[in-house]
Amino acid sequence: MKKIQDILISTRTMAVLLLVYAFAMAYATFLENDYGTPTAKALIYEAKWFEFIMLLLILNFIGNIGRYRLWKKEKWPVLVFHLAFIFIFIGGAITRYISFEGTMHIREGETSNEIVTDKNFLKIQIEEKGDVLNYQDIPYLMSPLHKNLEATYDFHGKEVKVIAKKYVQRKKDSLLADANGAEYLHLVSTGNTGRQNIYIKPGETKSINGTLVTFNRPIEGAVEFKNENGQLFIKTPVDAAYMTMATKATGNTVKDQFQPLALRSLYTINELKLVVPEGLKKGTLMAIEGDRKKDQNVPDMLTVELQGPKTKQLVDLSVEKGNPNAYKQVTMDGLNIMVGFGPKIYNTPFALKLDDFVMETYPGSSSPSAYESHVKIIDEGKETPYKIYMNHVLNHKGYRFFQSSFDPDRMGTVLSVNHDYWGTLISYIGYALLFGGMFFIFFWKGTHFWKLNKMLKDVNKKRTAAVLLLFLSLGFNAQKIETHGTTDGSREHMHVEGENHNHTPTSEAVQPQGAQPFKKMKMVSADEIIARNKISKEHADKFGYLLVQNIEGRIVPINTEALDVLRKLYKKDEFKGTDGKYLTANQWFLSVNTDTPSWTMVPMIKIGPKGGDELMKKTKANEDGYTSLMNLFPADANGNLTYILEHDYNTAFRKKPAEQTNYDKEVIAVNERVQIFNEFFSGQFMRIVPVKNDANHTWHSWLDQKFEPDMESQQVMGPYFAEVLQAQQSGNWSKADKELAKLSDYQQKWGKAVVPAKSKVDLEVFMNEVNLNFKLLIFYTIIGGLLLILGFVELFKPKKVLNKIIKAIIALGIIGYVFHFLGLVARWYISGHAPWSNGYEAIIFISWVGITAGLLLYRNSNALIPAAGFMVAVIMMGFAHGGSALDPQITPLVPVLKSYWLIVHVAIITSSYGFFALSMIIAVLSLVFYIISNKETYKIHHDTTLKELAIVSEMSLTIGLFALTVGNFLGGIWANESWGRYWSWDPKETWAFISIMVYAFVLHMRLVPGLRSRWAIHVATMFAFCSMVMTYFGVNYYLSGLHSYAAGDPVPVPAWVYIGLATMLALSIASYFKFKALTKK
Repeated sequence: MKKIQDILISTRTMAVLLLVYAFAMAYATFLENDYGTPTAKALIYEAKWFEFIMLLLILNFIGNIGRYRLWKKEKWPVLVFHLAFIFIFIGGAITRYISFEGTMHIREGETSNEIVTDKNFLKIQIEEKGDVLNYQDIPYLMSPLHKNLEATYDFHGKEVKVIAKKYVQRKKDSLLADANGAEYLHLVSTGNTGRQNIYIKPGETKSINGTLVTFNRPIEGAVEFKNENGQLFIKTPVDAAYMTMATKATGNTVKDQFQPLALRSLYTINELKLVVPEGLKKGTLMAIEGDRKKDQNVPDMLTVELQGPKTKQLVDLSVEKGNPNAYKQVTMDGLNIMVGFGPKIYNTPFALKLDDFVMETYPGSSSPSAYESHVKIIDEGKETPYKIYMNHVLNHKGYRFFQSSFDPDRMGTVLSVNHDYWGTLISYIGYALLFGGMFFIFFWKGTHFWKLNKMLKDVNKKRTAAVLLLFLSLGFNAQKIETHGTTDGSREHMHVEGENHNHTPTSEAVQPQGAQPFKKMKMVSADEIIARNKISKEHADKFGYLLVQNIEGRIVPINTEALDVLRKLYKKDEFKGTDGKYLTANQWFLSVNTDTPSWTMVPMIKIGPKGGDELMKKTKANEDGYTSLMNLFPADANGNLTYILEHDYNTAFRKKPAEQTNYDKEVIAVNERVQIFNEFFSGQFMRIVPVKNDANHTWHSWLDQKFEPDMESQQVMGPYFAEVLQAQQSGNWSKADKELAKLSDYQQKWGKAVVPAKSKVDLEVFMNEVNLNFKLLIFYTIIGGLLLILGFVELFKPKKVLNKIIKAIIALGIIGYVFHFLGLVARWYISGHAPWSNGYEAIIFISWVGITAGLLLYRNSNALIPAAGFMVAVIMMGFAHGGSALDPQITPLVPVLKSYWLIVHVAIITSSYGFFALSMIIAVLSLVFYIISNKETYKIHHDTTLKELAIVSEMSLTIGLFALTVGNFLGGIWANESWGRYWSWDPKETWAFISIMVYAFVLHMRLVPGLRSRWAIHVATMFAFCSMVMTYFGVNYYLSGLHSYAAGDPVPVPAWVYIGLATMLALSIASYFKFKALTKK
């Protein structure tokens, strides 16, 4: 027994369990992406073997309390920390086995007490001669890889068995023609799931968009089709209408009366729309799996085998999310059997009535800004009003209601409902213990972190002696040492609702200046257009402060819009000629909007190198990689324009991302730039006129939202553009300045509800002009590179003057660090929300935290520590401004992010990335030191510099792990407040938890025999950062979930991933052999 206990409760077992637990969860996220959440839950998350691993971990936590005497006063914080995980696991178990969750759908004016469960159940009812028996519903996680459901029912001594045979997700029908096959009626329907092909056999019933449709089978209230002597008839349960699509002829059906069916005619029966494109067809029906994105709302299909007392038959069951009434009626062996698989209904002991559903949108757009349900709680004859909205929960009698979604017509609400009082309470107690334990670990005397901090102070004494020893060794045995320092270093175009785009520009756009026929124009070089431009820079700068409503509804200075569009089209902040002259973004933007046709002839659309020479030639790009819009739309003899990349674009767009070549990707990117340029013709970049008294605070250009001329807007903006055209001729810009001021005053008067404060506008323009983050990237590269080089030089040739130079460089770096912080504050002030709400902002914030970590842990004049911090910023900001080119534009928040949790949860969890990155850089530097060091130098620095780096790395890992853990579980609390569940195995939260397990393993390596060497810990720290890369980047683009941008299709793995892994592997191998040689006695 003692031997078994020693095996189960040991650091080796714990390390293995942590890794197995992490790898299992990692595999589950990809399994979920490919086969759906039920598969991942059935095979991993809710599998017995996975729960057994969690049980073993809990036993390890409990056992290690005794083994390491955590009850001693100096270890109390560690005890609390381990107890916290025990509570969290117990709370999770209660949630898993006792609680339930679902949704409640209520239309305005209606009342409901029905919760439709998220889980699916096998449901059956058996009847014979009026004797009806209902059986207990059986919950089951059904998936293509988990369909071993089998149930047996006793009906007065008669045995009925149900066996699952086949499960098809997003099931779509395909009929394979066969003269000897069964006969089917082919229907086509449109609805929430898009276009559907439905095939019905004689005697069969199907539910289509909630309406029963039968063929040769009478059912009251259903749409019935029947075949009599080869002629098809239809009977509708209500009076309905139809239209023959070829002739546009219309007709009507009379309720409950059969009449001849009109083929290829659209029947509208209440909300149901049906077409019978042809007569009966013979063939073999094939069930195929629909596309994960396009067909996400299509029901699944479960095929079961029903075995009666004498016979058996296969039955197809439709599995519809949110529909508890999807049953199939079967008659066999004298028994009438109703069988179904799907959600069930729980009834609450009270009811909710929806009085009103309210949704606000961002100004001038259809994007939801906020939405809420105004309900009444009807309980024991008492009515209590309450408002449910994102991050504002209704909690009543143990049931928690959360604003989840709404009906397309905005006349109904969908509430997420959770009934998990004890599971949530115990989990929250665990969270509280976790946060408390982590906090005190940093400051409690006697904890390992406290000892690390003390060791870091003690290292300084040894470091002084080591420097003296190194001076002596250099004096007796001078040698030349080479040092090598290396440095490394979008918003998607969106369309408003109802917007139409063509690949060809229109020559009839309403412009301040009349457009001329394209075929009469000649190509214009960049130098020529700049020379022709007469727009005053002084006036253009004033124009840059004018406000415009961008495509997302945000009110921004023209300067912001101009830079955004120019960067997307031209990939630069200024439009430059070959002779050194240029146009500022403001000048260029005003010029394009006053003379769009001329600019269609100018080479300013970037053609990237990915397309190769083939794309460059096809688009007639110049040597700098630019082409004009008219090069992409050559005119024929009749003046008709054709898009030369249309075929290439359609071919590329049809491919999955993983199948697209570099040529395909660049063709798609060029098409995006063409669409952006086309926006100039529709005035979408010039929405500068507020619509008077508009409830949605919409702004127009010379066209309205329907792309019809807006005469009122033209009267407001027309005088200004007229004066701009006049000023270009006369050179006198005073009248244009006055008209600009009038236009600005008009904006302030009629758009006062949404216009930002003047200080915000001024600051935003200033930040645009300074381009602070890009300049900081260059600055940090210089600072970090110098510190790396001088830090290594100091290790081998220490000098006082060198130490002073290093400190001066760090002081310079701190100045940039302060400006970095001020930039974050400025962005917060301009946007009105915390500056880490999108990818670009988070990267900039993580960069700042990385430097903070390096400076915070810089104690003993070891330049490599702050150097590592600055290199974190170089790598992260290089990613933001490099090949990926994340969009730096400020974007509106989605409703769920409008919460104080954005400040708390996101800030803490992203901060952890900076500390992990610091440890990773330190690990790399330490491994490089092993490679370039000799045995004598290693002995000198083993207990000083290298020990200090190892201590700082461990402290940074500890801070990072605690921040990631606290942030992840705070995210759980936020999710519980927003969506009604504190843990849903979403890929983002799961990968964050995987990273917690990975880094917990790294920090516990010092307790595991055979894994305690510094080399092993540094290598593990370096590779552990891969989990953070996957958490932050991989989940966003490779997995589908609440936090991701992926659609589930595979995306090519970037080359830098392979290069990075190969580099780390080579570094590990090279340093291993050198480390063995250095430590050999």
